[in-house]
Parts: sequence; C-alpha cells; structure tokens
Amino acid sequence: MSVKNKQSAHHALATWLRDLANAGGTGGLNWHVHAARSLQRWLPTRELIAAFLAGVHTDDKHLILIGCSAGWMLPTPWLARFECIDVYDIDPLVPLLFGLRHARELKQQGITVRYHRQDAIAGLPALLHQHPKACLWFDNVLGQLSFRLGDEDMAERQLAQLKHLLKGRSWGSLHDVYSGPIDADMPLPAYDTLTWTRLDDLPEDAARVRIGEQVHTHEEAAQLLLGKMHAKGVWHDHVTRTVFAPGTSTTMMPWAFKPHYWHGLQAGWVRP
Repeated sequence: MSVKNKQSAHHALATWLRDLANAGGTGGLNWHVHAARSLQRWLPTRELIAAFLAGVHTDDKHLILIGCSAGWMLPTPWLARFECIDVYDIDPLVPLLFGLRHARELKQQGITVRYHRQDAIAGLPALLHQHPKACLWFDNVLGQLSFRLGDEDMAERQLAQLKHLLKGRSWGSLHDVYSGPIDADMPLPAYDTLTWTRLDDLPEDAARVRIGEQVHTHEEAAQLLLGKMHAKGVWHDHVTRTVFAPGTSTTMMPWAFKPHYWHGLQAGWVRP
C-alpha cells in the first residue's frame, strides 16, 4: 500500500471511530447510551411526536429519512406507511440500532430499508436529484447543525435555504428550537403543545408569530414558550426559526432531554 493510500485509510478509520463515539456531536455511542436510559422519561414527547406524524398524510411511497440515528423517537407505524425508506446518517451504529428498533418489523411487512453513511444535509442537492419522487423527514437533526459547523451564522444561512431547495417536495422536520435548564423548584412542566406559525420573514426583533389565535412578536412568543417550560437561566437558541417558510403551521412541544434540562421542539410538514 502506498503512503498516500495508508494516510487515506488511517483518515477513514479515524473518522469512523470519531463518528462511532459521537457522530459529530449529534449521535454516536454517547447518544445511544443516553437515549436507551432516557426512553421512559421521553415517553410523553414520543407520544406527542407520534400524534403529530399520525396527522401527516402523503401519497409518496418513498421516504428519505435524514439524521434519524436509531429512530429512538420515531413511531414504527408511521414509517410503515412507506414502501421504501432510504436512511441517511453519519453514525456507523445506525444500521444495527435502527434495524433493531424499526427495520426488522418493517422488513416483515415487505418495506425496503436502505442505509447510507453520509452527510445528507451537506449533499442535499445531489440527494434530491438522485431521488426525484421521494418525500423527506429530518429527524431531530437540523437543530444540531450549528454544533457541527461551529458557526451559528453559517448554520442559520444554510437552514434558511432548505425550504428553497425543497420547493415542490413533501417534507417535514422535527428539530430543536431552544434548550436549557428548567427551574428545579417548580413542578415539572406540562406536556402541552403550541400551534406556532411564523407570519413573516423579517429580522427576529420585528418578526411576528401566531400562537393559536393570538399574534405576538417573536420575543413575546419565545418567552411564552419558555415560560411554559419553566425555563431558568440561559437557554440556547438553535437558530432554526427560519427552517419553515412564513405561513407554515407547526407544532411546538417540550422534551425532557435530561431531568432538569429540557428542549423545545418544533415539528412541521410541508406539502408541495
């Protein structure tokens, strides 16, 4: 083997091991251990996600599933609506663990599941060209883009472009909007959802959001959401507010990621 080939092999092995450990900070062994230990605490949020997806109807039979990890939060019955699922994730453990949680049952129903170890967000234009008739679901991955890139401004720009790349497609996403500590002296927050619709594409300090029948400034809406989760201290903004186009009705839901560290998730589905 040449020196160049050896260096390439060593680099590939190092990347594989790094992704095995934490998948760029978005998955890997660390995440799977935490998820397996947290499934019971996450049950109320998993039920909210299942209820949301139960209301998603599409005629598409082919699903591109992006960043799903092992599919810890996904309901198998929704996946079973499709005839073919292409799973994209950089985590080397996905084929094994997603297979155990979902694919074994899906294959028994005659559903084809194929795995691809690659960064589907970075390669999205080519992926869309490759699968011209598939719908897409970004499974709790878009909110991690700023961590992977290490640049919030760049992440926000890339996320804002997604809706333009996906124009004409059926697609949806579940992603983090905010995350942070809750007040441990308060009762645990209720698992209530909010119907959340961004009304315009103005800068954040001038943007408006409709929650139910009421219209708020973006700051007011954010404070309402954080107040419902008994937020305390500094919360992280995952720069995902422009993922969906103005006028898209979405659902906000709480997630007890850790006992006293919660996330606010946003779920939405776009029809062409």
